[in-house]
Amino acid sequence: MARLRRYRRFDSASQLSGETDELGETVVQTVLVVPVVLTFMWLALQATVFMHDAHMASAAASEGAAVASRYGSTEVAGRNAAVRLIAELGATAASSPTVVRQGSDVIATVSIRVPRIAPFFPSVVTRTAREVKEKYMTEEERNR
Repeated sequence: MARLRRYRRFDSASQLSGETDELGETVVQTVLVVPVVLTFMWLALQATVFMHDAHMASAAASEGAAVASRYGSTEVAGRNAAVRLIAELGATAASSPTVVRQGSDVIATVSIRVPRIAPFFPSVVTRTAREVKEKYMTEEERNR
Protein backbone atom coordinates (compact mmCIF):
# COMPACT_ATOMS: atom_id res chain seq x y z
CA MET A 1 0.00 0.00 0.00
CA ALA A 2 2.77 2.40 0.85
CA ARG A 3 4.26 1.83 -2.53
CA LEU A 4 0.96 2.70 -4.25
CA ARG A 5 0.62 5.94 -2.29
CA ARG A 6 4.09 7.04 -3.28
CA TYR A 7 3.25 6.39 -6.91
CA ARG A 8 0.16 8.56 -6.67
CA ARG A 9 2.16 11.37 -5.11
CA PHE A 10 4.68 11.17 -7.92
CA ASP A 11 1.86 11.25 -10.47
CA SER A 12 0.31 14.37 -8.92
CA ALA A 13 3.70 16.07 -8.90
CA SER A 14 4.05 15.48 -12.63
CA GLN A 15 0.62 17.01 -13.16
CA LEU A 16 1.74 20.16 -11.36
CA SER A 17 4.71 20.52 -13.67
CA GLY A 18 2.36 20.19 -16.67
CA GLU A 19 0.21 23.05 -15.42
CA THR A 20 3.10 25.49 -15.57
CA ASP A 21 3.41 24.81 -19.30
CA GLU A 22 -0.27 25.63 -19.74
CA LEU A 23 0.18 28.90 -17.85
CA GLY A 24 2.75 29.95 -20.43
CA GLU A 25 0.27 29.22 -23.21
CA THR A 26 -2.35 31.33 -21.48
CA VAL A 27 -0.01 34.30 -21.30
CA VAL A 28 0.81 34.02 -25.01
CA GLN A 29 -2.87 33.71 -25.91
CA THR A 30 -3.72 36.76 -23.82
CA VAL A 31 -0.94 38.80 -25.40
CA LEU A 32 -2.28 37.91 -28.86
CA VAL A 33 -6.02 38.30 -28.14
CA VAL A 34 -6.15 41.49 -26.06
CA PRO A 35 -4.92 43.85 -28.84
CA VAL A 36 -7.41 42.34 -31.28
CA VAL A 37 -10.29 42.75 -28.84
CA LEU A 38 -9.28 46.34 -28.02
CA THR A 39 -9.03 47.18 -31.73
CA PHE A 40 -12.56 45.91 -32.34
CA MET A 41 -13.82 47.86 -29.32
CA TRP A 42 -12.22 51.08 -30.60
CA LEU A 43 -13.67 50.54 -34.07
CA ALA A 44 -17.12 49.90 -32.60
CA LEU A 45 -16.83 53.02 -30.45
CA GLN A 46 -15.74 55.11 -33.46
CA ALA A 47 -18.65 53.77 -35.53
CA THR A 48 -21.05 54.65 -32.72
CA VAL A 49 -19.68 58.19 -32.43
CA PHE A 50 -19.83 58.62 -36.21
CA MET A 51 -23.46 57.46 -36.38
CA HIS A 52 -24.41 59.71 -33.46
CA ASP A 53 -22.87 62.74 -35.17
CA ALA A 54 -24.56 61.76 -38.44
CA HIS A 55 -27.93 61.77 -36.66
CA MET A 56 -27.17 65.17 -35.13
CA ALA A 57 -26.27 66.55 -38.57
CA SER A 58 -29.49 65.12 -40.03
CA ALA A 59 -31.57 66.65 -37.25
CA ALA A 60 -29.94 70.07 -37.66
CA ALA A 61 -30.37 69.99 -41.45
CA SER A 62 -34.02 68.96 -41.10
CA GLU A 63 -34.67 71.73 -38.57
CA GLY A 64 -33.02 74.35 -40.78
CA ALA A 65 -34.97 73.26 -43.86
CA ALA A 66 -38.25 73.08 -41.92
CA VAL A 67 -37.86 76.58 -40.46
CA ALA A 68 -36.83 78.11 -43.80
CA SER A 69 -39.73 76.41 -45.63
CA ARG A 70 -42.42 78.05 -43.48
CA TYR A 71 -44.55 80.71 -45.06
CA GLY A 72 -42.91 84.12 -44.62
CA SER A 73 -39.64 82.68 -43.31
CA THR A 74 -36.18 83.32 -44.74
CA GLU A 75 -33.02 81.37 -45.46
CA VAL A 76 -31.30 83.21 -42.61
CA ALA A 77 -33.96 82.00 -40.15
CA GLY A 78 -33.36 78.42 -41.31
CA ARG A 79 -29.60 78.80 -40.98
CA ASN A 80 -29.98 80.25 -37.46
CA ALA A 81 -32.26 77.35 -36.47
CA ALA A 82 -29.65 74.83 -37.68
CA VAL A 83 -26.85 76.64 -35.81
CA ARG A 84 -28.97 76.77 -32.64
CA LEU A 85 -29.75 73.04 -32.78
CA ILE A 86 -26.08 72.16 -33.36
CA ALA A 87 -25.19 74.17 -30.25
CA GLU A 88 -28.00 72.59 -28.19
CA LEU A 89 -26.85 69.10 -29.17
CA GLY A 90 -23.26 69.91 -28.21
CA ALA A 91 -21.82 69.19 -31.65
CA THR A 92 -19.00 71.04 -33.38
CA ALA A 93 -19.83 72.44 -36.81
CA ALA A 94 -17.14 71.84 -39.43
CA SER A 95 -18.49 74.72 -41.49
CA SER A 96 -21.38 77.12 -41.38
CA PRO A 97 -24.72 75.49 -42.29
CA THR A 98 -26.17 76.51 -45.65
CA VAL A 99 -29.84 76.98 -46.49
CA VAL A 100 -30.78 77.62 -50.11
CA ARG A 101 -34.13 78.06 -51.84
CA GLN A 102 -34.33 76.38 -55.24
CA GLY A 103 -37.67 76.72 -56.96
CA SER A 104 -40.31 75.36 -54.63
CA ASP A 105 -37.78 73.54 -52.43
CA VAL A 106 -35.59 74.55 -49.51
CA ILE A 107 -32.30 72.66 -49.15
CA ALA A 108 -30.28 72.76 -45.93
CA THR A 109 -26.79 71.29 -45.59
CA VAL A 110 -25.00 70.78 -42.27
CA SER A 111 -21.44 69.51 -41.66
CA ILE A 112 -20.35 68.33 -38.21
CA ARG A 113 -16.84 67.44 -37.06
CA VAL A 114 -16.48 63.87 -35.76
CA PRO A 115 -14.06 63.20 -32.86
CA ARG A 116 -11.39 60.75 -33.99
CA ILE A 117 -10.95 57.66 -31.84
CA ALA A 118 -9.85 55.14 -34.47
CA PRO A 119 -8.28 55.70 -37.90
CA PHE A 120 -9.94 55.14 -41.27
CA PHE A 121 -13.14 57.04 -40.42
CA PRO A 122 -14.07 60.43 -41.91
CA SER A 123 -13.46 63.41 -39.66
CA VAL A 124 -16.50 65.30 -40.97
CA VAL A 125 -20.06 64.11 -41.58
CA THR A 126 -22.35 66.10 -43.90
CA ARG A 127 -26.11 65.72 -44.18
CA THR A 128 -28.66 67.45 -46.40
CA ALA A 129 -32.40 67.92 -45.92
CA ARG A 130 -34.99 69.07 -48.44
CA GLU A 131 -38.41 70.57 -47.68
CA VAL A 132 -41.12 72.02 -49.90
CA LYS A 133 -41.85 75.72 -49.31
CA GLU A 134 -45.18 76.38 -47.65
CA LYS A 135 -47.59 78.29 -49.79
CA TYR A 136 -50.35 80.47 -48.38
CA MET A 137 -53.69 79.97 -50.07
CA THR A 138 -56.93 81.78 -49.38
CA GLU A 139 -60.17 79.88 -48.94
CA GLU A 140 -61.25 80.83 -52.44
CA GLU A 141 -58.04 79.48 -53.94
CA ARG A 142 -58.44 76.18 -52.11
CA ASN A 143 -62.00 75.68 -53.36
CA ARG A 144 -61.11 76.13 -57.03
